[in-house]
Amino acid sequence: MRGFLLAVGLLLVGLVLAVLSLRPTGAQGFRQHLVQPGDTWIALAWRFGLPPAELQGANPFPNRQRQPAVGATIQVPDSGRPERPGVLVRSGDGGLLQTAVAYGANPWQLARENGLSQPFQPLFYRPLFIPGGQAPPRDLPAGFSSLELSRVPARPGQALALRAVVEPGLAATAQLNLLPFNTFTNGQYLVGLGGSGAFYVPGDHELLMQPAGRPAWSQPWRMVAGEWTYQQITLTGEAAAIDAASIAEERERLFALWSPATPAPQWSAPFQLPINDYLEISSQYGARRSYNGGPYRSYHEGLDFSAYGGTPVYAPAAGTVVLAERLYVRGGAVIIDHGLGIYSGFYHMSEVVAQVGQGVTPGQLIGHVGTTGLSTGNHLHWDLLVSGIWIDAQAWLDQDLACWILAGWGQPCEPPTS
Repeated sequence: MRGFLLAVGLLLVGLVLAVLSLRPTGAQGFRQHLVQPGDTWIALAWRFGLPPAELQGANPFPNRQRQPAVGATIQVPDSGRPERPGVLVRSGDGGLLQTAVAYGANPWQLARENGLSQPFQPLFYRPLFIPGGQAPPRDLPAGFSSLELSRVPARPGQALALRAVVEPGLAATAQLNLLPFNTFTNGQYLVGLGGSGAFYVPGDHELLMQPAGRPAWSQPWRMVAGEWTYQQITLTGEAAAIDAASIAEERERLFALWSPATPAPQWSAPFQLPINDYLEISSQYGARRSYNGGPYRSYHEGLDFSAYGGTPVYAPAAGTVVLAERLYVRGGAVIIDHGLGIYSGFYHMSEVVAQVGQGVTPGQLIGHVGTTGLSTGNHLHWDLLVSGIWIDAQAWLDQDLACWILAGWGQPCEPPTS
């Protein structure tokens, strides 16, 4: 009897192990992969040695034409085979034969590798896998050899930037859904800059790039939710007597000022805080605001530094002063153009020292803290705009995006000034 029970127990154990080995899902049968630019289904299939349909089956989505979102984590079935390095090339010139010559590959072997009967047929920008090297294959826009995004996944209110290495002089446009980027080329380097704003909705937003004379390329870019504070502000006295027409006129004038994008960076070092001596950051970027008990219809567009009146204010980075005067809402104001469509503004100052047209260096005095304009106390309001959209200056500093962009421009970032 004891032997019979032991045999039954062993049989049950064997059946359990067999069932577990046949399970289509499970932590042991899959690996997690954080999607990067160019990780399309076809690129991932070459990399992991799996049919695209198997990858898509492990990550079901109603629209099978949709590519994996950059910043998403997907399930990759564990095939037991090592990852394959290589490049994916999309060419419209000369077909496979010319590409094989350019990469020093045997054209017949390359045709067989890609399931083609012979190497003489035109490709018409079909992705061609060329094994070798150390990097994983990525399906990038035609003419691009690399593409990086500033944050994966992205967050609302933060600067959105991309950098790429391209065929020398190749221009390209970029947009996130309908949000256009400013793009710039410097020989083989291309950078693109945009902003989402603090009200931008989280989700998978389509990044569309159009290289000049080449097919369009797109891939979703995931944006996760931000965390915001809520403020109730009571305006009294002169600040409460708001002149709506003057506010609208000021905003219209400033947006016209922020629109031009000079084609090269004027800074060469990390950005720094514009104030050294302050009591606290009294209001963060993106804080939802209610005025005099009203609804939360707006958000704070910059960083507020509570400080004593007369405290010095400095330029955070090199640039050109494009505004230096007293404004209705913003009081004593200085705006600096840093190049590539990046502007910083400093408001409510008691004294403006900088002058329009002046070139400033990091740490150069531009004014003093005050409580001018529509202000409820001594403080410095610092805002940063990219492509005409207010972005989180603190996140810009934390990510060191100034140096990240310079690297994408092919320019070294100098040590910060003391």
